[in-house]
Amino acid sequence: MSTFHAASVEKLIQRLCGDPINIPKTYVDNLNLVIIQSAVKLPGGGTVRRMLSVNELVGYDPETQGFSFMAAFVWDPATDSFTFTGRGSSYLLENKIATMLGIPENRRAEIYDEVDKRAKILERLHKAGYTQFWDLFHMTTKIKKQGLLTIEV
Repeated sequence: MSTFHAASVEKLIQRLCGDPINIPKTYVDNLNLVIIQSAVKLPGGGTVRRMLSVNELVGYDPETQGFSFMAAFVWDPATDSFTFTGRGSSYLLENKIATMLGIPENRRAEIYDEVDKRAKILERLHKAGYTQFWDLFHMTTKIKKQGLLTIEV
């Protein structure tokens, strides 16, 4: 995990592959996720920091020397919420995480139900006031012991 100053996935790749860093383009697809974050103004006023997008880096095409990536989550400034644009097409969820969890190929779509379930659990914990790391850790451990998570991590 690292931080880097860039306004887009394309700009990040340009900075990584250009002077003075000079990472070979064939190494860049070792990245899994790129999160773009910025200070933004909310419709009701005030400046806040928001993640604008969570992007999956899928791969590098040596023929075109281009990168494939997709926005898995995108922030909607009108509602100050996120849209899961990667639902049904997430390379990382279906081909890396589901595989690592031992989910058979014919059941890979179940990973999206698990993401929804975990999002609801986190929303409930947040609404109940669980904002500190250890409180969240203890509650998620309790939830796991109760069998509320169907896929073990």
